[in-house]
Amino acid sequence: MKESLNRIVRYGVVRAFFYCLFLYIVTVSNAFAEDPLNTLEVDAASFGVKPGSHDSTAKVAALLTYIKEHNITKVTFATGEYHFYPGLATEDYAFISNNDQGLKRIAFYLKNISNLTIDGQGSAFTMHGGINPFILQDATNVSIKNLSIDFTRAFHSEGIILAVGNGFMDLHIPDAFPYSINSAGILEFKGLREYPSGYPINEKLERRKDALHAYDYRFKRLLEYDVNTRATAYMASDIQTGSWLRAQQLEGKNNIRIYHSELQGTVGNIMTFSAKYRKYPAIVISDSDDVLLDNVTIFHAGGMGVLGQRCRNVTIQNSKVTPSKGRIISATADATHFNNCQGDIKLINNLFENQQDDATNIHGIYAMFLELKSPNTALIKIQHPQQWGFDFIDAGDTMELVQSKSLITYGTNTVTKVKKLNTEIYEVTFASAIDPKIIVGDSIAEVRDYANVLIKGNTIRRNRARGMLLNSRGKTVVEDNYFHVPGAAILFEGDAINWFEQGGVRDVTIRGNTFDNSHFSIWGKAIIAVAAGIDKEFQDVSRYNKNIVIEGNIFNVYDKGLLLDLFSVSHVTFKNNKINKSDFFPARTLTTPEFFRTRFSDDVIIEDNQFFGFD
Repeated sequence: MKESLNRIVRYGVVRAFFYCLFLYIVTVSNAFAEDPLNTLEVDAASFGVKPGSHDSTAKVAALLTYIKEHNITKVTFATGEYHFYPGLATEDYAFISNNDQGLKRIAFYLKNISNLTIDGQGSAFTMHGGINPFILQDATNVSIKNLSIDFTRAFHSEGIILAVGNGFMDLHIPDAFPYSINSAGILEFKGLREYPSGYPINEKLERRKDALHAYDYRFKRLLEYDVNTRATAYMASDIQTGSWLRAQQLEGKNNIRIYHSELQGTVGNIMTFSAKYRKYPAIVISDSDDVLLDNVTIFHAGGMGVLGQRCRNVTIQNSKVTPSKGRIISATADATHFNNCQGDIKLINNLFENQQDDATNIHGIYAMFLELKSPNTALIKIQHPQQWGFDFIDAGDTMELVQSKSLITYGTNTVTKVKKLNTEIYEVTFASAIDPKIIVGDSIAEVRDYANVLIKGNTIRRNRARGMLLNSRGKTVVEDNYFHVPGAAILFEGDAINWFEQGGVRDVTIRGNTFDNSHFSIWGKAIIAVAAGIDKEFQDVSRYNKNIVIEGNIFNVYDKGLLLDLFSVSHVTFKNNKINKSDFFPARTLTTPEFFRTRFSDDVIIEDNQFFGFD
């Protein structure tokens, strides 16, 4: 009897133990499933994604599918180099603002993914041929960190200047930029013939593909870079060539002669062939919220480094856009670019250098009024080809009505229905009758939670064109940055006749920055310039940009050219800045030497600035 009782007690204890263990497992499992603070982490290697010369593209696609299906919140890559080819890549059609739309092969397609961190742990992601590294679409709370992006063959080309004559230039083309001269004597650049190990080769078909892919390496202009400073050559400007340039082969490996009436340059410097297309930006962030790029290096991109469109809250920090492999160019367009974004845009402690356009451009989009279909329905046309397909308007949006020639807003209206007729034209129905003042050619733009912008602790140097185009109507702070750029270091603009970029800043502070011998070429009218696309008949009344404070900065300048050029702006303060004379560049021959120019502007205060080293 006693032994039976003991058995019963022991059985009860064991049963109770397993029941408690079951409850614990269920509780912990539920916590991990429901508590976003817990990290469900996977190692990419467990899915066969390992460093090495093999193609990782298909396995990364499978890994991303698993991550999405199982709500994984972190994936880590073993430190090393990973290679990505377009052959087995995910494919989708993408409209990418200010880049080229098209059917894209994508290495990391982060579509409808939330709460994910991708940690490369210092890894190098190397792209081969026509592939887009990262596209985020309808993603939320995604972090990408500790990795680099590069391409084995850049989408631009470069040559070392050997000689310059009347209408010709001799160049040495490095092996990294393969080329041929066709039977008509036309220079053509080509891609590399790269295939993963074990790839079946049909030479006839591959030659056809080579010819097709050569299209990606066409150029549209030339630009000279100084071999010593690694920046654009002093006072160099674009030589517009189009994609056709006569050439002939010279003695010596990869030595050629090109012909053009405007060729000029210095022997030993680098002549660059700017990429014609913007098909392969490195990171596209589209219709996504709360995105962080941390310690990400973009060595090259066939387009912009980072492009954000219709996003909310994007931070780029401790990152770089910088060239690799001895190249002079990093990204073939802007380092970063943001269109119709909201929330906060933060660029903190980054290096943006040697890209072929600006460090950043932050703006909205103007679309043109085309036709009134009924009192409250209109056809609206997207004007710029690199904005076609951009879904800039949705039901419920409030739109401003803008006189295109003056950029003056004369009304607002709320959208109730949008019908996309094609990539250019939208049929838009509004809640109330459209203001009768509107005429064909006027514009509409979204009234939104304009992004607040913080640009702090960055280095911007050695690139083509300007430093930053700042055109958000949210609060913008630019502080503790270093600028050494050939055009305007900071430009405020906006127009509804050319690029159709909505601007009109309302609250800007520029403080504690160093502007180091900027504006040494043609891009911009001053180191800091405020401009707008306003017709002459409205210049007296239109004040497009407002409330800009420039204080406590250092300007190192090589002559008495413009520090500040103001047009169509109200309430500007320029005070407590130090201006130092340097001999970094030869002084220009200036018709009217002046530091400040103000046109069609109101309430401008220039005071308490210090000038050192000037006669």
